[in-house]
Amino acid sequence: MKIRLIACLTLCILLAGLPVLAQEPGQRVLRRGCWGEDVFWCQRKLMDLGLMSQATGLFGPETEAAVKKFQKLHGLPVDGIVGPLTFRALSSIETVQVQYYTVQKGDSLYTIAKKFGTTMEELVNLNNLTDTTLQIGQKLMVPASLLPLVYVVKPGDNLYTIAQRFDVTVEAIAKLNNLKNPSLIRPGQELMIPAPNNS
Repeated sequence: MKIRLIACLTLCILLAGLPVLAQEPGQRVLRRGCWGEDVFWCQRKLMDLGLMSQATGLFGPETEAAVKKFQKLHGLPVDGIVGPLTFRALSSIETVQVQYYTVQKGDSLYTIAKKFGTTMEELVNLNNLTDTTLQIGQKLMVPASLLPLVYVVKPGDNLYTIAQRFDVTVEAIAKLNNLKNPSLIRPGQELMIPAPNNS
């Protein structure tokens, strides 16, 4: 009788300590070792913010580090745990789908923001920049819906034929790509193509 009682109590204690697997986001505190749909939701929000690379549904070291970074950026207590405060902050943020833009010679936050129809402040926030000095080759997140098409120049191409192909003007392509001499393009060169209504 005592053995059954001890076994039953032990089982109850073990089950009470296990994380719940399928709860709506915000119904429990998330920390390392938790897993389920609510963890996946949290990870997707952090991915949309560019703070982590994949959502697995398991709250591990990468998730904890991303949560700490999020908390620091939003003035929350930095503990790596998604409790009520962190959950509310995550829920209130409208995430933006992003793509990456590679900084080119002559770029600045101002020119990049202008190219993509966003603000310098948005670029700083999106990339968690502490310094506004950019390096050629540096990758920056920009809102995906604002990212222009990239076209690779082929042998025989010129700006006029490319502009006709995409229903934009030569001037719009030259301006977007900071081309001082539009006739000097070469095969293999990447050109950003503006949306037709932006030309």
